[in-house]
Amino acid sequence: MDAKGESPVTQTEISDPLSHDFYICVPEKLVCQVEVFSPPSFQHDPALVNAHKRPDGSGIEDLGTQQIGGLETTGQREITTVPVRALGNDRPLVAKREFWYSPALGVNLISKRQDPRFGTQNFEGTNVMLGEPDPNLFQVPVGSKVIDLRKSASE
Repeated sequence: MDAKGESPVTQTEISDPLSHDFYICVPEKLVCQVEVFSPPSFQHDPALVNAHKRPDGSGIEDLGTQQIGGLETTGQREITTVPVRALGNDRPLVAKREFWYSPALGVNLISKRQDPRFGTQNFEGTNVMLGEPDPNLFQVPVGSKVIDLRKSASE
C-alpha cells in the first residue's frame, strides 16, 4: 500500500472480445503478454436458483434485483460447505460468493467472496459510463514490450 493506504496498480488487463486478445500488462516493467481471450458466457437462470439447496446449507440463493450505478442488476449468492475433515478441518467451512450481474453490460458489477481459507475479496465496478469508451483505454502502454503467447497456445 502507498502512503494514502491505497493499493498500487501492479497489472492492467485489456480484454478484446472481438479480436479474442487478452493482454496482461505490468506497467512498472513495461511488459505485456498477449493470450487468446475466450469470454465466458453467463446467463442468469432463475430456474437454477434455489433448486439445489442441500441440508448443509449449500446451494444458490436468488437475491432479487437492485439498481447499481443506474443499472438494473440481478443478484445470486452461492454457498458451499466443506464437510468436517474433508481438508483436515475440524469444523464445516462455509464459503460464500455473491454476484450482482448487469444484463445490459454482460458483466458482474459487484462480486464478493468470503472463504475462511482465503479471506474476503470484494470487487466493484465503479464510474460506469455507458457509450463508446476512449479507444486509448484499450491500447498497450507506449514503450511496452509485448510477449505473444497466442502462437504457443495454438500449437
